[in-house]
Amino acid sequence: MKSIKTKLMVPLIVLLTLSFAFIVFFIGNKIEKQTKKEVVNQSEGMVKQMSDYVYLFLEQHKESVDLVARDPMLINFGESLLKTDEKKGRAALIDMFERYLQEHKNVTSIYYSMDKGTMDGYPDTPMPADYDPRQRDWYQNAMESDGEAIWSEPYLEEDSGRYMVTVSEPLIVGNRKIGVLAADIVLGVMADKMSEMHINHNGVPIIISKEGLGIVHPTDQGKDLTKYSYMKSVLASDQKQGTVSYKEKGKERLFVYNTVKGIGWKVGTDYDQQDLLGLSKSIKAALTVTGMIILLLMITGVLYILNQVIKPIHILGNSAREVAKGDLSVQVPVVSKDEVGELAKAFNEMITSTREIISIVNQSADNVTVAAESLSAVSEETNASSEQIAAAINDIAKGAAKSSEESSEATERSHHLGDQINRIAHQAEEMHEAARQTESVQKAGLQQVQLLGSSNAETKLYIDEMEGVIHALESKIKSIEIIMQTITDISSQTNLLALNASIEAARAGEHGKGFAVVAEEVRKLAEQSAQATDQVKATINDIQEGSGQAVEQMVKTRTNFDGQTAAVEATEAIFRELSTLVEKMETSVSAINGEITEAATAKDEVLQVMEEIAASAQQSASASEEISASSDEQLRAIQSVATSSERLIELSVELKRAVNRFKLSS
Repeated sequence: MKSIKTKLMVPLIVLLTLSFAFIVFFIGNKIEKQTKKEVVNQSEGMVKQMSDYVYLFLEQHKESVDLVARDPMLINFGESLLKTDEKKGRAALIDMFERYLQEHKNVTSIYYSMDKGTMDGYPDTPMPADYDPRQRDWYQNAMESDGEAIWSEPYLEEDSGRYMVTVSEPLIVGNRKIGVLAADIVLGVMADKMSEMHINHNGVPIIISKEGLGIVHPTDQGKDLTKYSYMKSVLASDQKQGTVSYKEKGKERLFVYNTVKGIGWKVGTDYDQQDLLGLSKSIKAALTVTGMIILLLMITGVLYILNQVIKPIHILGNSAREVAKGDLSVQVPVVSKDEVGELAKAFNEMITSTREIISIVNQSADNVTVAAESLSAVSEETNASSEQIAAAINDIAKGAAKSSEESSEATERSHHLGDQINRIAHQAEEMHEAARQTESVQKAGLQQVQLLGSSNAETKLYIDEMEGVIHALESKIKSIEIIMQTITDISSQTNLLALNASIEAARAGEHGKGFAVVAEEVRKLAEQSAQATDQVKATINDIQEGSGQAVEQMVKTRTNFDGQTAAVEATEAIFRELSTLVEKMETSVSAINGEITEAATAKDEVLQVMEEIAASAQQSASASEEISASSDEQLRAIQSVATSSERLIELSVELKRAVNRFKLSS
């Protein structure tokens, strides 16, 4: 249970904590914004100084080149060079260029080019034969200007690896531009001085050319900085100065910049915003600590005030606990006239009223105890008689119920037995029908076996006749073979005789020509007869092989047929034995079916008698249960009265005991 002190303290502490947290947060944010504003203002001033330094650095070189460009020596030399192409006065001019480089340490070379393409300067630097200065940006930009000096984009000198910038100015005679004077200036000294500058809050100096080249940069010097979106927006902006916030590698950064007059370069400082807010963070930490100390002091003061307010309530609570223990003689002192005093006064009045009520209840409890004891004695006597009657009736009801249950069980078993007899009768009838069908099937099978035997006998006769025909065919083929051999021998002899006749005809000369022709025809016929005989012999050989295979197949067929005949005869014998067994089985099944039919008839009579017995037993059990229920209900009513009277006595005793707990006077 939460106390009043806790209920008051928690909201107050939460309220005070939230109030101080809001104050710290609000003031901290204001300090942070103001600090950032002041740092940005300081940075803008510093960037302005840096921009002015770059401007002065470039401007002094620009003015020096302007003085040289307007020097009469250079103008006169240029005019004479245009007229005669002779370089009179060149030595004096080169001497002036040398002195110029000695006075201006950041200038590496100074040179001129006339509109005819003539170029010279100090130091003397060899140029390629096809080098034309008039095609260079420093020359063309100066010639296109209004007579002012023009700055080139910064570039890296390949020989020295230094970043340079070229300032060029047209040489003017009257209103005519006769050439251009240019000087190459090293930016290293200026860049080094800018890089070494100490900038508060870990700021980093940056100088960017008009086209986005990093002249001074901590990581990307000499690289194109337009790859950064924030830098591209700075270069594209028309503002001469300003600030840009951006995010790099998960850190919030700030870039403060200014534009160098006359050349368009951007000079700026880059900050990590966490470094800018270092002072504000320290102030916020101090403010937080101070707020926590004040909060602790205020909580301590609130605790003291609450203790003074809650102390009288504790006294009243202690008195209430004494009353809860039974002491009604307590009195709470009334020491104030506020709400707590009114509560103490009402508490004292409640105690007085309670004492009076307890006295009345004590007297009533005594009267109830006497009446309850009398009722309890009468209830005990009535309860004893009712219990004896109820016990006797219960015994009768139990016996009747048991008889009914046994009768029902016997009836149920009789029905179950009847069902089994019916199923057996049905199955016996099915067996009898199956036996009749088996006998029919057996007779049909025996007839088929007998038909198969007759068919086998006929087949045997056909096989015997076919075997005789094949053997006769084989004998005739052998006779043909002998005849064909004889024909072959005759053809050979005829061929030989025809050959001899041809020889003799040749000897006879002219007279034997006719005979020779006849002999030649006879020889051809003999050869054809021999060829035909060979073909017939080949055919006869094939027929002999086929007949031999037919004889072998007939032998195998006879062997298989003999086995099949034996199997048919054995099957016929088995069917005859099966017929005898089926006849015996049918006789037995008919006898069983008759016995089962008689048992089913007797079963119906038994079931009728058992159902009559069960019905009578159930009627007796129902009547006994009704009587038993009535006696039990009467007994319960009497017991309820006895229990109520006992409970009434117990309650009166408890009431008396509870009243005696209270202390009514001191």
